[in-house]
Amino acid sequence: MTHYDTLGITADADTSAVREAYKRRALETHPDRAAGDSRAFLELARAYACLRDATSRKAYDASLASRRARPLADVIDVDEMTIETIALGAVAGVSGVDAVNAGLGGVDAYRRECRCGDAYEIPVGELQSLRRTHDECVLECGGCSLRIGVRLSPLGVGEDATVLSA
Repeated sequence: MTHYDTLGITADADTSAVREAYKRRALETHPDRAAGDSRAFLELARAYACLRDATSRKAYDASLASRRARPLADVIDVDEMTIETIALGAVAGVSGVDAVNAGLGGVDAYRRECRCGDAYEIPVGELQSLRRTHDECVLECGGCSLRIGVRLSPLGVGEDATVLSA
């Protein structure tokens, strides 16, 4: 589902149409309303934040075009990935936590094994930043040309789809 679908508008809608669609849907989904839905409201807010700004909308439209131009091998939820420490320095036979313990440095990253044996990886911080404006990101395998789409839940929504308190 795209941000346009979330707002119920077409990709050629102008800024005022985006604002009107947001207002209409916000009244329907706001968590303070009897039929409100916290997750839907957070996804709506994320879509509006992205599409109301010309720069972020242009980047979002480019990412949609890229997805259409090169099909994905799979689409998964972010919770289907594991978080692992990825070594920054390359030393034969030393990887992951062992590399960090050896002083080579590392970074926590979301990881999913590819069918070629290599993996799709993205640093945790980078993925958290993407969650602010994107509903999905595309990752390319480090060893082959396959790509996967990773569905991102909005910031503030936990694994069980409840709103996390601040």
